[in-house]
Amino acid sequence: MEIELKLSLPPAAAARLARHPLLKGVKPDTRRLRSVYLDTLGGDLLHRGAALRVRQAGRQWLQTLKVATESVGALSRRPEWEVPLTRGHHDLALFPADAQALMKRLARDGVDWATVAPAFVTDFRRKAWHLRQGESDLELALDMGEIQAGGRVEPLCEVEIELKSGDGLALFDLALALLETLPLGLEPRSKAARGYALAGASQPAPVRAAPVSLAGLDAVQAWARLGEGGLAQGVANVPGFLACPQDIEYLHQLRVGLRRLHGMADLALHLGRPAPAWDEPLKTCMTALNAARDWDVLLHETLPRVAGALTPPLGRAFLGRLEKEAAQARQDAQAVIAAPAFTRLVLEIGRDLQVTSASEPSSGLDTATWAADCLQARWVKVLKRGKGFARLDALGRHKLRIAVKRMRYTADTLSPVFRGGKGFGNALAHLQDSLGAGQDAVVALHLLSRLASRSEAVAFDAGRLSGLLAADIQKGGDHGARAWRALLKTRRCWALKAGKGD
Repeated sequence: MEIELKLSLPPAAAARLARHPLLKGVKPDTRRLRSVYLDTLGGDLLHRGAALRVRQAGRQWLQTLKVATESVGALSRRPEWEVPLTRGHHDLALFPADAQALMKRLARDGVDWATVAPAFVTDFRRKAWHLRQGESDLELALDMGEIQAGGRVEPLCEVEIELKSGDGLALFDLALALLETLPLGLEPRSKAARGYALAGASQPAPVRAAPVSLAGLDAVQAWARLGEGGLAQGVANVPGFLACPQDIEYLHQLRVGLRRLHGMADLALHLGRPAPAWDEPLKTCMTALNAARDWDVLLHETLPRVAGALTPPLGRAFLGRLEKEAAQARQDAQAVIAAPAFTRLVLEIGRDLQVTSASEPSSGLDTATWAADCLQARWVKVLKRGKGFARLDALGRHKLRIAVKRMRYTADTLSPVFRGGKGFGNALAHLQDSLGAGQDAVVALHLLSRLASRSEAVAFDAGRLSGLLAADIQKGGDHGARAWRALLKTRRCWALKAGKGD
């Protein structure tokens, strides 16, 4: 089992790594590594989470099979088999029995091993230091080179910290120590994933929440595992957001992951634990991303929905200014995510969650009871905020929307615990969307008031659009009344399971 942390490093800072005090007196091993990754023409290994490569290291050839990556933040765990070759061509018969058993299962699933052929190449120089941290043995490696596929080239400069033996927390401790003087960034993608994308065999896309297994875990461990899921989703969207900020779904899914993580921090109170120390800086980071999302919603959702009713159409000056403001907000959000402070936050959260997740069951609280308590507490807040729904003003509906959103994220996150919660989740989503439409209009009015100061032409169109939105808010007095009534009638599986009422 390979356990490693992988981080990006600007090439200009590579020399500073070699001079880091932790490496003083440690002689590195330097070698060139050229790896050919193989797959079928249809990318069958890629689509099943496996990777096969043949690597040349000096005069030695190695053949490696990796499968089923599990990532938590920048930390990756994956089963791996590596065998020597006498020549630079793959020979699958050399893999051990457990790898052969896996290959047979993949063959039954449609992988034609006889047709695997070169897909792309990684060619880099690795400088590796072997370190002892407490009782743990680590390898710190600096990889600099490139990925090659079909005549295309992508530069490569990253730091890998691999656990050879001992406690995995040493990975985080070493990374945090390096971050004191180095501008390390997050790089959750494997070299294989980047190679496949460069070869055009895969299309990078925003990463949504993945199912989390809670089997055999007590409440404390389940809390940590669910937090790891939120962290993994957030980090997985970092490269896409930094490379393609115009695809607004990357930022949206990044924020969803961070909100899931923040939701777990809130739920620590139901375990008799204080909110983790990392929650406050996490909230600060989330706040810094909100402006970019607000401008994107105005530009890509609110504007297309209502602007068609304006005659004459909105002018170029207004649209250009709006696009410029949205682009600047995205750049500001990118700066937050690319900063070493965000990398440090992710590493600190990952370390804390791993400590908790790896603990022996000891809380005495079963997961179902804890989950029911969490959901019931969220539901009570929803009922409180929604009391007298028809009389709620804009601020009251905004507060209700926040309570519903938190309820929804908690329900979605804890869905592995209870069956039959899909209807309730759908009802929450419908109400959140209904309330959100009104809130989006309110936010849009605020942003338009800022645009109005730019020029007369921009102010004129901002005023016309503001008037349209204000009228829309007035006409949309329902804004969720039917969805609210439907939610109140929807079965709540945790309440039936735990014997709790409203």
